[in-house]
Amino acid sequence: MGGSTAAAHGSTTGTFSPQVTRTGTGPTGYQVTFRYRDSKATRVQLKGEWYFANPYELSALSSPEGSTVETPGTTPAHWRPGDIPIAYPNSPAANWPVVDMKRGAGGVWTYTTPLPSGVFTYSFYVDCADPTQTGCTAHSDPANPPWNDHNGRATGTVEATSQVYVPADPAFDTVDYAWQGPSRTHGKLTHVTYRSPTSLTPPGENYLSVYTPPGYDPHRAQPYPTLYLFSGDGTEMDWSTQGDAGNILDHLISTGQIQPMVVVMPNTAGYPDSTNYASFDANLLNTLVPYVDSHYHVATDPARRAAAGLGYGASLTNSLLFEHTEAFGSYGAMSPGLRGNYTLPTTLTAQQAAALRQVNIFVGGGRQDPSHYYHASEITLLNRAAVPVTPGFVNGGHNWFAWRLGLSDFLTHTAFFPQAAG
Repeated sequence: MGGSTAAAHGSTTGTFSPQVTRTGTGPTGYQVTFRYRDSKATRVQLKGEWYFANPYELSALSSPEGSTVETPGTTPAHWRPGDIPIAYPNSPAANWPVVDMKRGAGGVWTYTTPLPSGVFTYSFYVDCADPTQTGCTAHSDPANPPWNDHNGRATGTVEATSQVYVPADPAFDTVDYAWQGPSRTHGKLTHVTYRSPTSLTPPGENYLSVYTPPGYDPHRAQPYPTLYLFSGDGTEMDWSTQGDAGNILDHLISTGQIQPMVVVMPNTAGYPDSTNYASFDANLLNTLVPYVDSHYHVATDPARRAAAGLGYGASLTNSLLFEHTEAFGSYGAMSPGLRGNYTLPTTLTAQQAAALRQVNIFVGGGRQDPSHYYHASEITLLNRAAVPVTPGFVNGGHNWFAWRLGLSDFLTHTAFFPQAAG
């Protein structure tokens, strides 16, 4: 089992990594210069998640039908206090903003833009002729690669994006997201391949990213709690890259807001009936949890385990919540949707309600998410059965901006409170 410590997002130690500069001028007080060196390229483009909007002007995005409404968005140069990154046109598809970079001396291509505080995902296209990048391959930043990329060779899934963190300048009313930036103390991210007999892709095995907290001690008296954290239609790399989970956990642990914990981020794909969750659930409960229990110093009491996810991963969480309630002590569903054959029950039996009252439940997501009506319906279902649930709705879309906030809110309001630590 190989491992790698998590690198700080947007480190400026590399010659051509993103350069974050405090300008002291509007609209945000900070700017970022992205750089890419390729002397043979005739065109280099930068793609990033930085369209913004006033959340109170986006009510159409949460229509009862859950329709997807694209908006023109606000570019960083026109950012205003209170604006949030939006899902549309922010999405992993070609409707993220793509801009041409400028070639300079030595074949170094650059692009500079103001940005407010927070974590931003970006990637590069080299010599792509298609206006929507169809058929072109995105590349992560060679000077700021994902943590599982070592000298251009990835362990496990290739993540074609990089992240940069921008601090806040209070003079321009930017929200301080320092808890998403590099921390003084660091946990460790490790990539793991484990035997998974029912996995089809890859066959007979599958992948994990595992976070162990700062000072992880495999011999301490009290075993660590475990969070199983699922991505949506994604890989074992999503939460630790675009989701910034390593930095978020480092900060919450170092400030005493949550207990030190082990976080297991599985690849959610590759199982034969992933649209109705049964195969994934069976692998998780019968193969993955026993594997983690035997390889890490974690508590085997279900009350000391939590399951959470976003999008499709939230639907996986709901499948476990309603079908295997006793398997975990806390559940966090962020932006659950309607994908596949699993849908929420219309009513709960007395037996189901009694079981659900024994666990901690969090349901959240972006208020401007097209499926927000569905998120809210889960809370209504639980409330009608007198099942306690913590709502975690924020201004945001179906995007990582909302899910980073959701991860922090779930851990600090629902699962593994510090006073329960031994």
